Amino acid sequence: MEDFINKWQALIGSALGPFLAVVLSAIGFWIKSAIEEKKERKEFLRRIEISVTRSLDDTYKTRQKLQFFVSRLRTLITEIRAITDPRHFSLESINFPTMRDAYRDIEAPNFKVKSYFLHNKLLWVYAVIKETNETVASLKNDFSELQRKNELHIVLMRQNQTPNANLQRTEYADNLESFANAIDDFVSRFIKQGIEIMTQVKIYNDCLRKKHGHWFLWKHEGTKYKYFRNKAEQKAFARNLDSLDRIDKVIQKEVESSIAEAEARAQTLAQERT
Repeated sequence: MEDFINKWQALIGSALGPFLAVVLSAIGFWIKSAIEEKKERKEFLRRIEISVTRSLDDTYKTRQKLQFFVSRLRTLITEIRAITDPRHFSLESINFPTMRDAYRDIEAPNFKVKSYFLHNKLLWVYAVIKETNETVASLKNDFSELQRKNELHIVLMRQNQTPNANLQRTEYADNLESFANAIDDFVSRFIKQGIEIMTQVKIYNDCLRKKHGHWFLWKHEGTKYKYFRNKAEQKAFARNLDSLDRIDKVIQKEVESSIAEAEARAQTLAQERT
């Protein structure tokens, strides 16, 4: 009987040893993967902080240059309309400012941050910055084209027996004003919206990077271990566009405060440069 028990112990031991080794190896691999994933997510959040800060700074600088350009352009328009000489054709112009592209991290939309809100907002930020850079480049080309057409208009008018300089100046000033209005609209609507979205990302990302960031994420996005009386309540809270609006409202005061501080700082810097 004792030999029988010893044989079974040996058999179980020989089978259990490799099994435990596999289990322990799997547990070790899972722990290592969890640690690496945590480090990777932490690095992603750090990169988001850096990239959004740079993007915001570049966007504010772009806006400031465009606004300064528009102010100079409106001064030029006033000067052109003040000319009364019936023989004076207007070739007056100003230079379009040189602006670098606003920074954008092309890898940011692919960051695995376990946040539906942050992921979608990063996609919007990427699109906004891309559109801003393309629009600014287009504005520069459009302004050059406006100048070229004005010069051609003057050449054609001077070929007439009775050239009308007053008409040329009026049309030129009107075209410049339309161009200035288009930039004002772009700044007041599109760039303003872009700044708001980038600030939302910055505020929310800051919350996730804090000590209790996982609790903050679960509180505002997690559906596990939460009680919902019905499926409609769960869907209203779950990962969808409505949940983005809900989180927007949660951080709205912080976003507005951050934008107000940035606006005050930008205004101070603009005054120091003038």
